[in-house]
Amino acid sequence: EDKYTITLASHFISEIIELLQSEISSYKPSVSEKIILAQGEILSTTLFQFLLEERKINSCLLSALDFMKIDNNAEPENDSIRKNLIELLEKKKGFQIYITQGFICTNDKNEIDNLGRGGSDYTASLIGGALVSEEIQIWTDIDGMHNNDPRVIENTQPIRYLSYDEAAELAYFGAKILHPSTVRPAKLAKVPVRLKNTLQPEDEGTLIDGNNDGIGFKAVAAKDNIIAIKIKSGRMLMAYGFIRKVFEVFEIYKTSIDMVTTSEVAISMTIDDDKYLDLIVLELEKLGIVTVDYNQTIVAVVGELMAEQKGYARQLFSALREVPIRMISYGASKNNISILVNTSDKIRTLQAIHHGVFNKYGGL
Repeated sequence: EDKYTITLASHFISEIIELLQSEISSYKPSVSEKIILAQGEILSTTLFQFLLEERKINSCLLSALDFMKIDNNAEPENDSIRKNLIELLEKKKGFQIYITQGFICTNDKNEIDNLGRGGSDYTASLIGGALVSEEIQIWTDIDGMHNNDPRVIENTQPIRYLSYDEAAELAYFGAKILHPSTVRPAKLAKVPVRLKNTLQPEDEGTLIDGNNDGIGFKAVAAKDNIIAIKIKSGRMLMAYGFIRKVFEVFEIYKTSIDMVTTSEVAISMTIDDDKYLDLIVLELEKLGIVTVDYNQTIVAVVGELMAEQKGYARQLFSALREVPIRMISYGASKNNISILVNTSDKIRTLQAIHHGVFNKYGGL
């Protein structure tokens, strides 16, 4: 039986190699690249299934291409995913373990496609949400979400509990352990997400759910490669519709905005995608004087920050009194205070917050 499994695996690998050679020789950029990218997931999961069969473990491999689908906006078709997955599991009853691919899917043209960066975590959340699972687990190489970036800050602490909104804010603003899209399907289905460490499986990790375990700062995250754009115009003064015209420019070029601040005669905003920056600036120059600053970093301090509670801003900005701050966003979210700094000041900003907020005030 072992020889039979090895033979099957060998044939399968040969088929993958032939497929790759075929796609490379007749390369079609929009299609072939996605087909090629998908083969890693298909190869690894199939070989894993062969291994489990060899070890007499009752397992079943489900192809993500049979149920994971995105629409023409590259968004998951949740109803279709749920329906297809439930039908597939009905046909494949009685197995102890079910294996499938992360990342890959089919699109509205029934071509092989993918969910983008972080797609494997996103797949897990979409499946867990579709099945209303007991828990979604994301296994990585660190013992849960930490209250600061352990790559640049010493003595960071793991966070044991986060709300969905707190986790989403941290993921969006740079916490690498979790992709921002992962939280949404779990939150909609009210399924807890647990972040676990493959190197220390006994550690409880971080539990993300709909509960709030207390008011206060929880963690800080930093997002690099930010561009700040400022438009100054006398036409803003006492005028309505000006900000709408500014936002329409970004909508036309499908570029999302992270932070916004306004005054009577100026508006500043940040983006993290410079694909259409030159065209955006050309359009904005029709509205006023435009200034662009590169090499910026958004530092987001996240927690349960109720508006009626006093002292949060004082704690944070007292800790940052020696750091030049370019922009501040406070009040739009009860879970986040964001500041914009030069990337050259990022590490000292993270250090100042760690020592001045978490250590001094017990932000955990």
